[in-house]
Amino acid sequence: MQVIILLGLALIWGGFTGTTVHATPHDALLQTAGLSAVEPSGTAPDFELSDHHGKKVRLHDLRGKVIFINFWATWCPPCIHEMPMMQQLLNSRKQQSFAILALNLQESQEDVAQFMKKKGFQFLALLDREGRAAASYKVRGLPASYLIDCSGHLLGAVTGVLQWTSEATQILLDTLLKDEACQET
Repeated sequence: MQVIILLGLALIWGGFTGTTVHATPHDALLQTAGLSAVEPSGTAPDFELSDHHGKKVRLHDLRGKVIFINFWATWCPPCIHEMPMMQQLLNSRKQQSFAILALNLQESQEDVAQFMKKKGFQFLALLDREGRAAASYKVRGLPASYLIDCSGHLLGAVTGVLQWTSEATQILLDTLLKDEACQET
C-alpha cells in the first residue's frame, strides 16, 4: 500500500513540476527517497579495492545484496555528517542482504583506519587511492552515493547529504530486498 501511495505522489509531483517521472515503482521510490534514477540502468561498474585493514574487496563478489556505495573523504564535513546515519542504516539491516561500501578518495590507509576507529564506524571503508572507482561512477562532488540492487544493477544516485534513515529510504530498501535475487544472510 505504501508503495502505491509513494508512486502516486511521485506521479502527481511530476505533473505539477512538469518533470517526466518514470512509471516503474523503483524510480518513484528512488525519487521519493531523494535519489535520482540512473539512466540507462545497467550493471554497476565493478571494482576491486583494499579496505582500511588491507583486505581486498570486489564489488562483484557482493552480488545478491543491496549495496549502498558512498564516496567520501575525512576532510569533507558533509561526508562526516552523514556517516552516523549510514551506521544507523547498517545497524538496522544487519540481518538482511545489505552492505555499505564507503569509498574513501585518495587518502592513506593509516588515515582512514584511524578515522574509522575514532568514530566507531563498522561499515567497510575502501581505499580509492587513484580515484578510478570514482571516475567510473562519474563522481562530481562529495559525498556521492549510489544504490545497487541484488542483481548488480546501478539504480540510483545522489550527490550531497541524504537522510539515510528516513521512512522513504526504508521503504525503498524494503522493496529492493524483496527481490528474488537477494540472498538471505
